[in-house]
Amino acid sequence: MNGSSVTQWITAMACIALAGCASIPTTTTNSLGMQMALVPAGEFTMGNAASIETMSALYPAYEPRRLADLADETPAHRVRITRPFYMAKHEVTVGQFRQFIDASGHVPESITDGTGGYGYNAAYNPATTKRGDAFEGRHPRYSWQNPGFAQSDAHPVVNVTWHDAVALARWLSATEGRRYRLPTEAEWEYACRAGTSTQYHSGDAPASLSTEHGGQCV
Repeated sequence: MNGSSVTQWITAMACIALAGCASIPTTTTNSLGMQMALVPAGEFTMGNAASIETMSALYPAYEPRRLADLADETPAHRVRITRPFYMAKHEVTVGQFRQFIDASGHVPESITDGTGGYGYNAAYNPATTKRGDAFEGRHPRYSWQNPGFAQSDAHPVVNVTWHDAVALARWLSATEGRRYRLPTEAEWEYACRAGTSTQYHSGDAPASLSTEHGGQCV
């Protein structure tokens, strides 16, 4: 797990899917207080149809090599989501993850394998490392309980892995008697696009992702 995939796994956790309900309300709240919204079945264009030249115009500060690495997002193609599913409206919070840990006895992977997580350290100098990113790690001092900065129970939980996310979904399934799982890549993109065909659900410009333009879904 690297610095960017911390966010990826949290995003996945935020979109635990639920299926097989006898009746299908448009919204529901589970035992952890997660608000779930019903996503209807449908079709969408998955992937990125933009050329490297178009992407370079959108991201002039990015190296061409980084944009070329996005080739795995092509070709854009039609995908059909055949069944409706529920997706959490918000990220799993610190407080919700704590409820899960306390009730299930699950020990997060970063603790069991002894490697710890990533964290913010004001004294850390990214220029002195190969990774060159803004977060220090991995180190046992960092975990979902201590990312190096203050968090309340309302903040999104960080420093969790795919295995932790799957454990949470399995625990919810056993606790509530309904099937929870992580979304497929297609389900995630379908829900995040919300009927749009632009680079982002908020438009083509990267600046459209700022909170004043409706927030992020990345």
